Amino acid sequence: MKAPRKRRSRVVEIGNGPSRVRIYTIKRKDGYSQFTIAWNEGGHRRTKCYASLEEARLIAQQTMVRLTNGTSLTDDVTLRDIEMLRHCQGIAQGFGITLAAAIEEWSSARKVADDIPLSDAVRFYQLNRKDLLPVKSVAEVAAEFVESRRAAGMSAIYVRNSRDYLNRFTGQVSASIGDVTVGDINAFLRRQETLGPVTKNSLRRSLVTMFIFAKRQGYLHPDRKTAAEQSESFRVPESDIEIFTPEEIGKLLLAAHARILPVVAIGAFAGIRSAEINRLRWEDVKWDRGHIEIAGWKAKTAARRIVPLTDNLKAWLAPWRGETGQIITMTTVSGALNDLGIKAGIPDGWRKNALRHSYISYRVAQTGDVARTALEAGNSPEMIFRHYREVVDGQSAQEWFSITPPDGWIPSGIKWSIRDRMKALAGRQDTPCVDSAKVA
Repeated sequence: MKAPRKRRSRVVEIGNGPSRVRIYTIKRKDGYSQFTIAWNEGGHRRTKCYASLEEARLIAQQTMVRLTNGTSLTDDVTLRDIEMLRHCQGIAQGFGITLAAAIEEWSSARKVADDIPLSDAVRFYQLNRKDLLPVKSVAEVAAEFVESRRAAGMSAIYVRNSRDYLNRFTGQVSASIGDVTVGDINAFLRRQETLGPVTKNSLRRSLVTMFIFAKRQGYLHPDRKTAAEQSESFRVPESDIEIFTPEEIGKLLLAAHARILPVVAIGAFAGIRSAEINRLRWEDVKWDRGHIEIAGWKAKTAARRIVPLTDNLKAWLAPWRGETGQIITMTTVSGALNDLGIKAGIPDGWRKNALRHSYISYRVAQTGDVARTALEAGNSPEMIFRHYREVVDGQSAQEWFSITPPDGWIPSGIKWSIRDRMKALAGRQDTPCVDSAKVA
């Protein structure tokens, strides 16, 4: 017995003529309805079945439009595709644009980003937006930086030099701190034709420090190198190391006024930088332990170090044993040293940095230990090996560290309180006030 044929309960037609599409509703044996669309295309009758009338109607409408337009598709759009299309349209409308505009924008961004995920590109842009940073002019940042250095207790000389260097910069560069480029800084430094390479490098260091300060204040991107850090430094041509002879240092010490003598003695026989001496107190001279202690914040390298207190340095500083407070209280040390060079009859006058150069040169010759001298001087062994080794011989070094005051010597201009103490201690055997040896 043949199975009963499926009954067509309803036919819906969409379109007319060659583009007409029919929808047949058929009741199946299992009681469910089946919706079949049928149309003629390419000389053949084509059919497709769907379980939903809504889906069948959507596909029939799509097929009718395609037949009307004369187009042919290999794969028909499904209900899921249409739902996805509507979903995407809803997302685009949420941003106030059409789906076509959204796709065009995505395509343009995709081409620019290349292999970078768009989410990563957008995140990078968000983190690097300049408009989210406070707008500060270089003049404003320079003023804040100088004031911060003063509040941090930096020396008056450091604050003054920073202010002078930065005033020179802000006088020629007036942009906001975030808009200053590496090229701007390089061009500024090259324009300083009256300055030598050493001074230009000092000026650049001030800019680097200020820009790092600006980054910490949140005026620049926190994870990027600043324009100043990326700027070019200047090559300093190597020059011969200028030192004093033992005879010359003896003349300088005997001619020095009490206000400047500690600078000369400590620089010559301990090799401490003038700026570091300016921060020292008499309490840093550890007489009984035989060394001078330089705290990290007082050192140029920001690292604590111990410098030997040689016997002859003790003798030259003996008038101040028991003193407290700042070792140097005068503000024009460089001018006083220049005057001292002329007064002592030194050929060509005072030699810049010659005290420190002399100490390192004679100390290397005395100990033969470059690493030890580098540690004492707060310098690198490479620098000392390149510049100071074999500058002087061992005999000159022995003579240098044997220079002591003559008997009964008292520095000119010394305070009466110190003079009285020296006289009171003159008969004591345990006092290191003066040495019986003579100045060479």
